[in-house]
Amino acid sequence: MSLSTKKTIKLENLSLFGFHGVNKTEKINGQNFILNVEISFDMNSMDDNIKSSIDYMNIYEFIKKRFNDKRFNLIESLAQKIIEDIVSKYKNINHIIIKVRKPSITIDDNKDFINVELEYYK
Repeated sequence: MSLSTKKTIKLENLSLFGFHGVNKTEKINGQNFILNVEISFDMNSMDDNIKSSIDYMNIYEFIKKRFNDKRFNLIESLAQKIIEDIVSKYKNINHIIIKVRKPSITIDDNKDFINVELEYYK
């Protein structure tokens, strides 16, 4: 019997350091970013073999490399580039949600409040 199930990989609270941002200090000093990525996909089979699925360690390394490949002014552009590159590499992906957060930004008494979310549907 084959069950129809949603297959999702979630990489949550990935902490990456980068030089993305508009402000001069962000570009010079860099800052920490927190990424949450949710990927829904089709599997070729349910044979308990990693080759039939998407390896989350490969996704992690892929995201980390893309995060550091280029500096972006906007974290929206960074997230869009990561989505585009993942979709180009993994053809069986149906849906991606990526959230990028800047935990070190402070405005007035507000801390840890800057967050963008992009969503892709096939």
